[in-house]
Amino acid sequence: MGDSDIAAGIGPTPTGLSRIGPEELRAALASVKMGMVYELGTVFGEEMPQGPRENLFGFRVSQHHTPLSLTTRESPPFDFSMDVIMASPHVGTHIDGLAHIQSHGRTYGGHDVRDVFGDHGWKVNGMETSKPIVGRGVLLDVAASRRVVALPDRYEITVADLKTCLEGSRIDIARGDVVLVRTGWYASNYESDSEAYFASQPGVGPDAAIWLYDRGMSVLGTDTAGTDVIPMPERTTHKELLIDRGVHVIEIMDLEAVARDRVHEFLFICLPLRIVGATGSWVRPVAIV
Repeated sequence: MGDSDIAAGIGPTPTGLSRIGPEELRAALASVKMGMVYELGTVFGEEMPQGPRENLFGFRVSQHHTPLSLTTRESPPFDFSMDVIMASPHVGTHIDGLAHIQSHGRTYGGHDVRDVFGDHGWKVNGMETSKPIVGRGVLLDVAASRRVVALPDRYEITVADLKTCLEGSRIDIARGDVVLVRTGWYASNYESDSEAYFASQPGVGPDAAIWLYDRGMSVLGTDTAGTDVIPMPERTTHKELLIDRGVHVIEIMDLEAVARDRVHEFLFICLPLRIVGATGSWVRPVAIV
């Protein structure tokens, strides 16, 4: 079965991650030369930018068990504390699961949502089915390529933009690559003006995303909260990737350090949590060079 069959929803439904095979993984591991690790994710906490509350349940940490020495006169030789964390899996740096998006009552694999949605989440395509992501990462710094601090609000990244980035960095997309697209929006707004960051933003256009997929991309990551141009257009990159092609997207990434150091190729590691029936997962992605 070829990639065109996958896009058409014919037969079994391998995801974009199936493109990272043993050969691609060995090549990515062999690329590490310096032993430097770059953090590509956000810090999580109650003070973090969290997005519109009508869509996202904010990050909360509550105490479930506190040390006895805090609440009594006892001071035992062994004690412990335990907390409870509550939040949408789509705050901070996160990966969108294949159950996250629906179109015309269908989700990835052609499933009717009425058949596969339950009281405790999705019966298919939940995050428990996602694989660890270990492979070659490629940074496409569109903002730097266009010589701007950040792309204009609601700017749609095109195929031409991506080609210019690749030519400038002298790299190409290979099968299994995790492609990370920098718009500059994170650095400009995420912490300084989070309301503006989430309200509207530039994004990767559907045609550009399909172009990357056709060249072998396994996962798409961005420094924006929505991957698409926000507010979302009628035709979305989310549908083209998550529903039609089984390609995960990673959002709200901190790509500033790798961009500053002009690191365009690296070993990429991202381990989604295997949460049964969930539409996404918090992640802590890293780039190793």
